[in-house]
Parts: sequence; structure tokens; C-alpha cells
Amino acid sequence: MKLPRVLRSTILIATFVLLPARCAPGDNERTRNSLRGLAGAEVLIEGLSADAKQDGLNEQDIQTDVELTLRLAGIKVLTRRESITTPGIPCLYVNVGLLSRGGTYTSSIEVSLEQEALLERDPTIRTTVATWSVGSIGIVGKTQIRGAIKDEIDKFLNAYLSVNPKK
Repeated sequence: MKLPRVLRSTILIATFVLLPARCAPGDNERTRNSLRGLAGAEVLIEGLSADAKQDGLNEQDIQTDVELTLRLAGIKVLTRRESITTPGIPCLYVNVGLLSRGGTYTSSIEVSLEQEALLERDPTIRTTVATWSVGSIGIVGKTQIRGAIKDEIDKFLNAYLSVNPKK
């Protein structure tokens, strides 16, 4: 039995998204603690396909959406230069994978907070790791993509505010 193309695409994306998730940090009490005291973060958007760009989507609009959402929540958006001089070099990474199929997209959206960490077994080794993350896969219309990304950013805001309550 041959599966419909959209279903095959969804399964393929789900496989690539969910298999690495065994090692992904996720959103839980331990990973939320890694957000405690975070002064702000640089925002990095990646992953838009050529199809999505042809349909009028672009990284700059998504960047603006994410940065505005963070600012409205009271989280400082850092420039690259500010991020590099901030302890941990924090970066909110947003990866948007889209596969166009006749007016809809199979989407894979990942939002993670990446920061510099020291290895416990050898504190002289510094590396950049995702300390908190969420993600989703689904089928969305072109006009729903930015809303789907906002939903994932809202999960970050909830996690951040749970350990950094507003005063």
C-alpha cells in the first residue's frame, strides 16, 4: 500500500525530528532551571526552505515576531556583540523546517535556548549546548506558520517566567 505524499512527508520529518529528541533537553523543572537569571538572549532564525521563501515567508519577519514577543514579556533581546560578552553567550535558536504541499506545509518547529556550559568531568572544557527546548510537527497553512512559531515561543516565555518571575 502506497501512502499519500503528505503523510510520507510528515512521517519523514517526524523521524528526523523525534529520533534526536531522546537526547534533547526538553521542557521540565531541570531544564527550566537553566533559564534562571538569564539576562537576555540573541535570537537566531534558521531553516526556511526555498519553497517557503517563494511563498513570501522570510527569516526577517519571523525574527521580528520573536524579538517583539520577547520584548513584550520583558526579556532583553541581545545583539550578537552583546551575546558574546554576556555570561553563557545565550542564544534563542528557532529552526523552522517547512515542506510545501499544495497550499499547506508539513512543519517542524524547534525552539531551544543554547548557552555555553562547562563539562563536569573537565571544567576546562567549554561547549555550547541546548539547555532547554521544545518543538512541534504538524501540517499548517501558509497563514498559520507564524502563529505556530509563536506558540513555541510562548512555551519558552512560560518556562522563562516560571524561574524568573516579574517583580
